[in-house]
Amino acid sequence: MKLKLFIAALFAILASLLCTQATYAQFVNGGNYAGAHVGLSGVGSTLTLGLDYERGITNPGEVGPGIIGIGGIFDYFSYSEDFYATTGSWTYIDFGVTGMYHFVLDNKKWDPFLGLVLGYEVASWKWNNSYYGSYSPSAGGFTLGASAGIRYFFDDNWAAQARVGFGFYILAVGVDYKF
Repeated sequence: MKLKLFIAALFAILASLLCTQATYAQFVNGGNYAGAHVGLSGVGSTLTLGLDYERGITNPGEVGPGIIGIGGIFDYFSYSEDFYATTGSWTYIDFGVTGMYHFVLDNKKWDPFLGLVLGYEVASWKWNNSYYGSYSPSAGGFTLGASAGIRYFFDDNWAAQARVGFGFYILAVGVDYKF
């Protein structure tokens, strides 16, 4: 079911890419970009739900030919399993600070980028065993992630995004709004 939802979201984004108009909205200094995404986690093969925000802070030529953006990211995912006489569920909450390098292209519809994430992950799990009872520990720690991605602007404010990475998600697709 979760994989079907992910595939449906991916097809919806790809279909909307085919129905676009001319736009000039590539990532810019001072621009704010906020959005939501759905992805695949590297733990339990489950879907992640997330929010992201980014702001452009440099101009082309100040730090190489591209633009640096800083922001934040939040991801949540949970899954459960049954094995033998035990039922277990895991929940992960990740949040972090992002730094992305955006490549400037002549075609302003496309915004390719590479970046790093310094984050904190809180993991908790619960298990119930018919013989030994329940157990609910939790743990947290810092994590480092990286991603490569691209935005495609439908118009001057709305963009689809796709990312691959590690640390927070393996693959994610979403929608961003520029303001």
